[in-house]
Amino acid sequence: MKKLILSTCCLLAIVTSNAQSITDTVSIGAGYTNQKWYSLDNDEQGSAPKNNWDIAFEVSGYGTSIHINSIIGTMLWTYPTSDTAGWSTFDTTGLYTWAPQYNSDTSWTLGAFDKNAVPTNPNDVGWGIYNPVTHIITGDSLFVIKLANGSYKKLWIQDISGGAYNFKYADLNGTNQQNVSIVRAAYNGKNFAYYSLQTNSALDREPLAANWDLIFTQYTAFIPSPYTVAGVLSNKGVKTAQVNNVPDVNTYTNWQAHSLNTPINEIGYDWKVFTGVWEISDSLVYFVKSKPGDLWKLVFTGFGGSGNGNYIFKKEKLSTVSIEDVTTKYAASLTIYPNPATGEKFNILFDIINGSSTSNFIIYDLLGKIIYSKQLNNTEGINNLEISTHEMEAGVYIVCMYNGQEKIQQKLIIK
Repeated sequence: MKKLILSTCCLLAIVTSNAQSITDTVSIGAGYTNQKWYSLDNDEQGSAPKNNWDIAFEVSGYGTSIHINSIIGTMLWTYPTSDTAGWSTFDTTGLYTWAPQYNSDTSWTLGAFDKNAVPTNPNDVGWGIYNPVTHIITGDSLFVIKLANGSYKKLWIQDISGGAYNFKYADLNGTNQQNVSIVRAAYNGKNFAYYSLQTNSALDREPLAANWDLIFTQYTAFIPSPYTVAGVLSNKGVKTAQVNNVPDVNTYTNWQAHSLNTPINEIGYDWKVFTGVWEISDSLVYFVKSKPGDLWKLVFTGFGGSGNGNYIFKKEKLSTVSIEDVTTKYAASLTIYPNPATGEKFNILFDIINGSSTSNFIIYDLLGKIIYSKQLNNTEGINNLEISTHEMEAGVYIVCMYNGQEKIQQKLIIK
């Protein structure tokens, strides 16, 4: 599907002023049992128990970060006595004087295993060294990991080679050794592959990275000491702005006045505070540039805490910022509002720059059946086509605009 960059500020202003707020609830369960991945456009995209994994391997792009599941009590230490030559003579005397390592709470690219990277060595990834000739990363460190069940393991990330993470782990005395290979290609389109040292099994937990914007979860924050919090983290490529002291969160939409930031905890946990009951800030707005590039407004209105794990919020799409075709200079642009459509009508707002004298609008259901068709005479500039929803059932549709040899299409949701 190709979407278009809105061509005029006027068009953007009209879309913004007619946007519709939707209230949604994401529940991760009593005791924060689950993690849930969420799309601002398409709602929940996946759910998985928070406690079924111990370590996670970055598999997107050229990523090399390795994370621990600290929210269930997993802890990690780098073995300080020896490099990998000490695998068979492991000695954990003084373990609790060693500094534990945690995942970053601001970036997905810095996991607990990566914290020992030497900043002056661009080939040091923390747990190993990259060889620019062979393109193999060879592990140079040993680790002690404490699992949520209270057991301790020694662990060696041996390398990334042949498109796989290769590692081994065993009890501290060397028994019950497991040799494991995590093939990156088995998780194409995902951010991470997961592994449970407690069950000796690999796990495919995430939806495709292109399909979600936010994850509702617990994570370790630093306040300033490590502390488990319940909050919201952003996907790679998603940018967020936090706006404090907003007089009226219901009407404020001036996202252009704020910088969109990349730290994954920009939303985080501190939109709420516990004072015997959970209180939500009534003057806080988030603007989120989603994975597809759309601009959303997010306002939290409630939180259920550990009783039910409910995150309650209002979301509002402020603009469709989409991708221009790399080979074709479009003669028109198109957006739909409100979308999702929940009332008796929706509008197709289109801007004719140049092209044929007429435009054809056709709406298809997902089986390809035409459920609406209309031809309009083109008027250069901004045009509005209002369409009734009375004859349309709830569901997903494809809206197509044909302008000469050009076709533009967008998804429409009827609720």
